[in-house]
Amino acid sequence: MTNTVPFRFLKLYAFWMLFFVAGRLVFLLYNLPDTGDSGFGEILAAFFHALYVDTATACYFLVIPFFLFSLMCFWPSPWPDKINRWYNLLIIICVSMLTMSELPIYDEWGHKLTYKALWFLQDPGEVFHTASWMQLIFGILGITLFSWGGWWLFRKLMGKPFQVQQRQWIMGSGFFLLTPVLLFTGLRGGWMPIPVQVSDAYYSTNNFLNNVSVNSSFHLFSSLAQRRQDENYKFIPQEEARKIFAEMHRVEKDTTVSIFSNPKPNIMLVVLEGWSADLVKGMGGFDGITPRFDELIRQGVVFDSCYSSGNLSDQGMAAVFSAFPAQPHTSIITQPDKYTHLPCIGKEFEKSGYGTSYQFGGQLSYGNIRAYMYYNGFDKILEGKDFDASVPQGRLGAHDEYVYKRQISELKNAKEPFFAGLFTLSTHGPFDIPMKKDKLKWGDDEQDYINSAYYADSCIGKFIEAAKKEPWYKNTVFVFVSDHSHNSPKKYIYYNPEYRRIVMMLYGEPIRAEFRGYHHRKICSQVDLASTLLHQLGMDASKYRYSKNLFNPYTPELAFYSHEYGIGFISPKGSVVYNIGENKWLTERARKPEDLPELKKQSQAYLQAMFEEYLKF
Repeated sequence: MTNTVPFRFLKLYAFWMLFFVAGRLVFLLYNLPDTGDSGFGEILAAFFHALYVDTATACYFLVIPFFLFSLMCFWPSPWPDKINRWYNLLIIICVSMLTMSELPIYDEWGHKLTYKALWFLQDPGEVFHTASWMQLIFGILGITLFSWGGWWLFRKLMGKPFQVQQRQWIMGSGFFLLTPVLLFTGLRGGWMPIPVQVSDAYYSTNNFLNNVSVNSSFHLFSSLAQRRQDENYKFIPQEEARKIFAEMHRVEKDTTVSIFSNPKPNIMLVVLEGWSADLVKGMGGFDGITPRFDELIRQGVVFDSCYSSGNLSDQGMAAVFSAFPAQPHTSIITQPDKYTHLPCIGKEFEKSGYGTSYQFGGQLSYGNIRAYMYYNGFDKILEGKDFDASVPQGRLGAHDEYVYKRQISELKNAKEPFFAGLFTLSTHGPFDIPMKKDKLKWGDDEQDYINSAYYADSCIGKFIEAAKKEPWYKNTVFVFVSDHSHNSPKKYIYYNPEYRRIVMMLYGEPIRAEFRGYHHRKICSQVDLASTLLHQLGMDASKYRYSKNLFNPYTPELAFYSHEYGIGFISPKGSVVYNIGENKWLTERARKPEDLPELKKQSQAYLQAMFEEYLKF
């Protein structure tokens, strides 16, 4: 039994899991001072939390051996096993090179290897001259020893070269049919809607321990898979682009109209999944979809002309929390080598004595959001797996009503002031809400969407009613902002500004009476929330160069956004939309014909200046 094909295949899986543990141990010991004041239990947990991603990586490595092992069952020859041994030796050497080369690079870069490292190998001479002789000698020695150790372990577990003595039709057929199902399940990370991600290994507020837990090979694969060509957009001379960008953001006077009666209120930031402004009557949208939200608008401060920066949730998180605009073709928080350079409003609140938290009812591995939030040091992070199994869930996670209930429960014992982030999901397809989807019997293709919004709106109403009974309510400002927009029954073209208009509103007792019911009609974006909030609270907003203080009367009006094929730009003079790949202007609207060239140049200069910084990260 122990020398059958299935059992040997299982031993090969065990080898790779052990080899990953060895590499993780080397990485941990080499960087041991980076563990800081983390306890032994928290450090040891890195090996447990690594199992999920390690299994996925091992399953990828086992795809070719699967075909070779299947062949062994039907072809009594030593060759399939010989090829398998050479294949695994090659992978062992590659993983050893990755493990050892990562050690000095982590010291320099502060993150694990990404596609950038392979990009640098285009000039091996430069790499050779950059590294010290000591690094080269110990690097080669380390790769040799680790490869030898891996090969020794492989031979120890797998034994001598193997071949079946006669064809094994029954066992071979079962192995050939069943194993692909197990492999696919393993490399996908199960049957959840979102496949396994790098951030599934994240568990600690100490980012180094998260890096210990992450499988280095999977991290590199993910970087290569998620990477889009880093185009260095060049429409005009770079210096000219910088000047145009600076002029667009120039503020004649740094001042702020204070709308809060309390200088240090609690902040409850609710990021609404896919809420288009078309859902809200008080923002010029349809009547009857979000009646409870319309009630809040009458007592809140609503931004009527706010536009989403991107069209994905991960882009929305970067825009809201880091005030970094979305980029065409990519998302910055999926790239650990880049998002570590971004500021985050959670850190600003933490510096000012606020407790911080973030909650989501689904899988935070989506878009690498978990990794981004853990890196930014939120005191408490909750997601779908932290909810009791008895909590009703849809395909993507806990329904909004239960997420809000959990938030109320979490804040009962919270120390004030607090900054609490919450991300909803019920308005995300497949819209499997705990309510019939025919409450609103219109909307054509978007009937499910508007009914999910009706449900989500009712949850907001109940949430606010429950919050009013809590002692912290009177000192809390609720901030509602969409992560991105969504198609509505108005059927706007997805790349045009009307489609991109989203919900953003402030509500709560600390808002001065004279500002309740106020409509801020100037053009703005999600990225402006950071500077606006920080200025209201007297915090430093200087790191947020793309964010504008919307309560400074001198703040210029503009909104920049990215779409799948390019960019859009909106200002009081008009709006333009550009398809980069086709070098084609999809939309050209200007109040005066002579303003059109300026609008086009501003849109391109914004992207060019922003992407220059992106590439430097």
